[in-house]
Amino acid sequence: MAKKFFLSSILAIATSSILTAQTPVWPVKDALPNSLSTYADFVQPTVSGEPESALFGCVRTNGRQFHEGLDIAPVEPRKRGEATDSIVAIYDGVIAHISKMSGNSSYGRYVVIEHTQSDLVIYSLYAHLAKVDDALKIGQAIQAGFPIGIMGRSAGNYTIPRDRAHLHLEIGLRLTNQFDTWYKRQPYDTKNHHNVFNGMNLVSWNSLDFYQAIQEGRAVSPLDYINQISPAVMLHVSTGRRPDFIERYPELVIEGCAESNQAGWEILLSAWGMPLSFKPISKTELKGVRTMGDISVLGVNRVLLSDYGCRSIISEKSGKVSLGKTGKMIIELLFMPNPGAK
Repeated sequence: MAKKFFLSSILAIATSSILTAQTPVWPVKDALPNSLSTYADFVQPTVSGEPESALFGCVRTNGRQFHEGLDIAPVEPRKRGEATDSIVAIYDGVIAHISKMSGNSSYGRYVVIEHTQSDLVIYSLYAHLAKVDDALKIGQAIQAGFPIGIMGRSAGNYTIPRDRAHLHLEIGLRLTNQFDTWYKRQPYDTKNHHNVFNGMNLVSWNSLDFYQAIQEGRAVSPLDYINQISPAVMLHVSTGRRPDFIERYPELVIEGCAESNQAGWEILLSAWGMPLSFKPISKTELKGVRTMGDISVLGVNRVLLSDYGCRSIISEKSGKVSLGKTGKMIIELLFMPNPGAK
């Protein structure tokens, strides 16, 4: 049964001009779900027709395909069969990326906004737009509720039919400043048109659960929310590198050994691979590693990971636990060398 989407006075305030840094606005203008709504009332399923296919997680292709966003359906009257809903920013922020060429990404036309006004720098991504507002510019400061485009069905290498037009919304963190360097080393046959705002470099959380957490009082801010995500994987990484990720997110660094004694990092990941914390550790604290650059998986929560098996964060073969395909990619991105570092 689809969970009810409870509205509190928090989001009621969000629809007015009284906006707070901790209050996300619903991205489909004038389409805020009411107190009796279930997610089936406002999400856009895939061709399967199953409402769950619009949600976050391993919800597609019989659980084998990961969906990192929330697909929100149109509610406004259509014009010649096309969606007409206005899409707005969920928080105050700065326009970080605009992709107007539909064929340059599986997201189609999309916009990324950087939000720095809260207790954690986060990014929101709005995909499959029919049109990006002509006045929108990179670096432009906007307020929550500001129109950024029109809902649509644009996509890069596949077709979204008219009756399944929707907004794909992601909210999360950016992994590295060196994404393009990493991308060029991969055997991809397409160009990275999006620099650091390629979707592969943005790791998101469950957008619907985030809205519900704010409404229900389970969380009051992005940092509060991420601190409540249960870790599923503990890693030790033997390296002297300091990821630029933690320069962006010093709030996720926890107290450890002195910098002069540091030989690596203890990292906690969510079940889908979001970095949750970094702890500097000394050589004597490092476990399961032999040489610089080694990575050891020290702990896993198999119950949590079982819900995200399609994500391939870890791999278990012959009793040995190691990073899976996506887990390796995330750690590679986090520890890409910074050309400007000493």
